[in-house]
Amino acid sequence: MEADEDENDGFDWEAAAAAMENISLLEDRPRCESNASALKEISCQNAQNVRRGLPMPPTIHPKMQQKTLLSFIQRSNQQPNFPERINELPVNSAEQTSDDIPNADGPHIDVEAARTWVYPVNVPMRDYQYSIVQTALFSNTLVSLPTGLGKTLIAAVVMYNFFRWFPAGKIVFTAPSRPLVLQQIEACHGSVGIPQEYTIDMTGQMNPGHRSTFWQTKRVFFVTPQVFEKDIESGSCPMQDLICLVVDEAHRAMGNYAYCVVVRKLVDASVRLRILALTATPGSKQVTIQSVVDNLRISCLEYRNENDPDVKQFVHNRKLELLQVPMDSESVKIRDLFLEVLQPLVNRLCGFGVFYSKDAARLAPYEFLTARDKFRQAPPPGLDPRQYGEVEACFGATITLYHMFKLLFSHGIRPAFEMLKEKLQSGPFGRLMGRNEKVQEIKLMMQKHVRNGASSPKLTKLLELMADHFEANDPSKTRVIIFTNFRESVKDILEALKILGDIVKAMEFIGQSSGKSSKGQSQKVQQQVLQ
Repeated sequence: MEADEDENDGFDWEAAAAAMENISLLEDRPRCESNASALKEISCQNAQNVRRGLPMPPTIHPKMQQKTLLSFIQRSNQQPNFPERINELPVNSAEQTSDDIPNADGPHIDVEAARTWVYPVNVPMRDYQYSIVQTALFSNTLVSLPTGLGKTLIAAVVMYNFFRWFPAGKIVFTAPSRPLVLQQIEACHGSVGIPQEYTIDMTGQMNPGHRSTFWQTKRVFFVTPQVFEKDIESGSCPMQDLICLVVDEAHRAMGNYAYCVVVRKLVDASVRLRILALTATPGSKQVTIQSVVDNLRISCLEYRNENDPDVKQFVHNRKLELLQVPMDSESVKIRDLFLEVLQPLVNRLCGFGVFYSKDAARLAPYEFLTARDKFRQAPPPGLDPRQYGEVEACFGATITLYHMFKLLFSHGIRPAFEMLKEKLQSGPFGRLMGRNEKVQEIKLMMQKHVRNGASSPKLTKLLELMADHFEANDPSKTRVIIFTNFRESVKDILEALKILGDIVKAMEFIGQSSGKSSKGQSQKVQQQVLQ
């Protein structure tokens, strides 16, 4: 069982919104645009053909949004004559400006090696991978491919060619988790043959002094973004020697995440390097994807979805079946009470002029989060500043109540009750809602239900599905993964599965961060669970 590692009070509302709409009163609300439509909108603005990887016009720091290999060439009078097959992007000496040419102390290109680029023949040839590699070698590229379609190989091939072209250059692969780093190490050694003596895997547990030594003696580095950021700040990373940076899970490049900090520091230091960004989930909103493009200085976008003809043959077949489980009568009563509590708060926010919809049954937490952000940035002109505190309190209580409201729909009474009990004990919510009669009635109803076993209709359906599956299949030859957005529901699922007896051998699989009521799993434990 797996729960989200990036938890906010145990639940990621924005990521779960689309799924929640199918099982709640929000069924009639318009859905957020898909990844494909958001990506295509960006491509319409910034490139004529996103699938062929044509360059997008740079919007910020154009010197970092490099489009040719020639911008790396320093003091050599001889320019490489690239074979036609890799010369699709315009390459000519006119593109070299003083801003494009690296500092004199940067790594030199091996002009003879740069006459060709290498693609491995020891792996099955896939045209879309070959095409994307060709784009990524000559442009800062964001690659968006569904999971399992070979982003790791693409990164390994790009890394290997820069390893060949720049004999003294340093290449960095960075990913937010150790398993992703280890996967890339295997691809670099096994698929393209980067010699192991030139590579090093560095973690935060390694002594900073040892890392500083390795930065001087090694050429290919596998690191987490936090380690990379620290070593840049300490000066142990020789930034001017970097010639290729691969960013995995690139959708995280938002705000002040380590990816963004690192790239900003490289830009400030006028480092010229190729950036390759990889993601399976670029985001569903245009503004989100555009932020990633800007933060990572991307000039080309290579996007494929599972229905594209060049990748469709490599996608694993799967059957998707949506089972809608009706709420039980107790949950319906509690839901109605929640709406009775929420409606006056929503009306009050509308009265302050900071919200727009009065139908509490058709609203979601993210709408209040967005409205609160807008209020904080630009309060209504007619609102008395002395009322700002009351507005904040109303927003806070409403967001918390909707959080519980959605937990009731998605995970049942017990998780919603646990959150309500915790929030009433202290803090602004407890002070504002602690004496509300409806809230106390909700608490008593939930408490009674939990004492009686707190059976969930979804858990009952889950047990039915598991029993049918293991009855129809040999338990020693089949596996099941149960995903849940809320970590606290993992133990409920584990407890429920015990009813099935020995045919189910279930273990939890959660993130490393520790929550308020549960401890995270170390990587060692995670690997043991998988085994």
